[in-house]
Amino acid sequence: MSTDTTSDLTALLAEHERRREQVAQLDRNLARFRAIIEDTDLLITEVDANGLVTYVNPVAQRVFGYAPEECIGRSSLEFVHPDDLEYTQKAFIDWVQRHERAVTIENRVVHRNGQVFHMLWSITLYYDEQGQVQRATSIAYDIGTLHQLRSELRESRTMLQLVIDNLPQAVFWKDHELRFLGCNHRLLVDAGLSSVDEVIGKTDFEMPWKEHAVGYQEDDRAVIANGPRFNIEEQLTRSDGSTIWLRTNKAPLRRDSEVIGVLGMYEDITALKRQEEELRTFKLLVENAPDGIGIANTDLVLTYANPAFATMLGYSSLIGMKVPEITHPEDLDRLDAIARQVIQGSAPREMIRYLRSDGSIVTVQASALALRDGHGNLIGFASINRDITEQLQAEESLRASEQRNRALLNAIPDLMFLLTPDGVFLDYKTDSSGDLILPPEVFLNRKVADVLPPHLAEQVVMHMEELKRTHETQTYEYQVLINDQIRDFEARMVLSNNDVLVLSRDMTKQRRAERERQAMQEQIIQAQQAALRELSTPLMPIADGVVAMPIIGTIDTMRAQQIMETLLQGIAEHGADIAILDITGVKVVDTQVASALIRAAQAARMLGAQVVLTGISPEIAQTLVHIGAEMREMVAKPTLQQGIAYALSRRVS
Repeated sequence: MSTDTTSDLTALLAEHERRREQVAQLDRNLARFRAIIEDTDLLITEVDANGLVTYVNPVAQRVFGYAPEECIGRSSLEFVHPDDLEYTQKAFIDWVQRHERAVTIENRVVHRNGQVFHMLWSITLYYDEQGQVQRATSIAYDIGTLHQLRSELRESRTMLQLVIDNLPQAVFWKDHELRFLGCNHRLLVDAGLSSVDEVIGKTDFEMPWKEHAVGYQEDDRAVIANGPRFNIEEQLTRSDGSTIWLRTNKAPLRRDSEVIGVLGMYEDITALKRQEEELRTFKLLVENAPDGIGIANTDLVLTYANPAFATMLGYSSLIGMKVPEITHPEDLDRLDAIARQVIQGSAPREMIRYLRSDGSIVTVQASALALRDGHGNLIGFASINRDITEQLQAEESLRASEQRNRALLNAIPDLMFLLTPDGVFLDYKTDSSGDLILPPEVFLNRKVADVLPPHLAEQVVMHMEELKRTHETQTYEYQVLINDQIRDFEARMVLSNNDVLVLSRDMTKQRRAERERQAMQEQIIQAQQAALRELSTPLMPIADGVVAMPIIGTIDTMRAQQIMETLLQGIAEHGADIAILDITGVKVVDTQVASALIRAAQAARMLGAQVVLTGISPEIAQTLVHIGAEMREMVAKPTLQQGIAYALSRRVS
C-alpha cells in the first residue's frame, strides 16, 4: 500500500470519527431539547396547515385532559372555549392575510372535565415559497393567576370608581399644569359631560365654569405651593347655565412625596345658603307676624316673644316671664297637658286663656311643638298664639242664631210626593202647615205638566229625566205662590223602586234666617274693618293742642284716605293746632304717598293746624326730592322726639 493511500485512509477515518462525534452531539442535544420540551410546564404544540395537531408535549394531559397521542390528528380548535372560538379563528385569518410570522393571543381552553384554563399563546407561522401556511408551532402559558389578578384589579378599580362616583361631593384631580386627570360622576353632571375621557386634559377655562377659572387656578397654585386649603366658599356655573354655591377643599396631590398636582373635593351648599336666607326671612316674618309667637325653655321660661305676643298681653317684653304666670289659673292643668303631649311627640292645637297685664282675659288658639337638638333631646317649647276672643264671641252669636233656625226647621216636616216614572202623581203627604199649591183632588192621578205652574212643571220633568238617566239624587229649589205668599222650597228627588219620590221642604223661614245671618255677618265684618282702620291709623293726643299719628307699613289709596279722615277728625276733636305725622315705619314713599301726605297737610291747614312730618330716612328724603314733592305745607323733623319737642316749644311760645 502506497504512502498516499495510507494517508488518505487515515484522513478518511479521522473525518468519520469527527462525523460520528457530531452525530453523537446532535443526539445528545436532541435528547436535551426533548427533555426540556417534555419536562417543561409550558404547553408546546405544532399544527399543520389545516390546524390539525401534529405534536403536543405531555402538558396536554394537564391542560386538555388528553394524553399527547390522543391529541394527534385532532383540530386545535376543538380545545378552544366556545365563546372564544370565533375571535380566535378571525385572528388566525387576519395573521395569515398580513403574512405575520410571530404572534400572540389570549383565549380559554376547555379541559376534558370541563375545567377552563386561561392561556397566553406565542405562535410562529411557517409559510412556503408561495406564501401558503405550512405549519405553526406555539408555546402556551397558563395565565390563570394573572387573569385572576387582572380581574381583582379591575374589580378593585371599579369598586373604587363606584365609591367615588357615589359620593355626594364632586371629586377631581389635576396635574401640575392644572389640567384635569380625572373626576367622579358628580363633576361630570355639573359639567354636562358623559365620560371621564371628555374631562382629561382640559383646564377650567375649557369647562362651563370658565368665568370662575382664574379664581380656581389661583387657589390650585396656592395649594401646590403652600399646602391644603379648606372650606373655600365659591360659585360654579353648571352646564345648564345655573349657578350654585360650593364649599371646596383642596390638597396637594403627591407621588413618592413629590407634589404632582392638586386633589379637590367640593359639595353643593346652595340649599344651605338658601336656608340661611330663608332663616333671615323667617326671622323677619316672625318679628312682623300678627300672631303671638313665643319660645320657652324646658322650665317654661320665655326666652323669646315676638312683638305681637307682647302687645297681645299688654307687655313691653315677655322675655324672662314664666308661661304659667301669664296663664289663666283655671287653664294651668290644660297647660301641663299640652306640655306632656308635646314631649310625647304630638303637636297639639288647643284653646287656652292668658292674662293681660291689666288682668283682663284673652283667649287664644295655641299651637305648640317641641324644640329638640341634633341628638333629639328636648331643649324647649315653641307656640303660636292666635287671639280668637272676638271670633269666639261672634261664633257664639252665630251658633245661637243657627240653633234657633235649626229648631224651626226640625219642627217642620217635609212635603212628600210619589210619582210614576212618566210624572203622574200617585200619593202625597203634607207638612205641618197643611198648605198645598192645589187641592189633592186636582193633582192626584194627573201628570205634572197638566197641573203644576209651567215653570215648576218644566223643572220637575227635567230633573226626572236626569234622575232616570244617572240614578243620582236630584236637588233643586223653587218658589210658588201659596195663600198669596211666595214661599221657598228645596226639593230632593230620588228613585223609589220603580217610582219617583220627591221630598220638598219649606225653606221660607230658613232662607229668611240665612239672609238675616248674612246681614249680621256683614255688620260684624264692617265693625271689624272699622276696628282695623282705627288700629292702622292711630291718633294720640300728646299735649294740649298737639296730636301725633304714627304711620307704619304700606300706604295705598284707601289707607291714605283713612289717614286724612282720622287726622282731620282728631284735629277737630282735640282742638289741635299742631299734628305730628311720624313715618318712621313707612319703608317706601312714592309719588302717591307724598301726594297723600301733602293733601293731608293742606286739609289740616284749613282746620288751622300745622303738620309736622317726622321720621324721614335718608332714602325717603332722596325719593321725595327725586319725585319733586312740594313739602311747603309741612315742617320736617328727623325724629319723632324732635318733632314733639318742636311742637311743645311752639305751644310754649
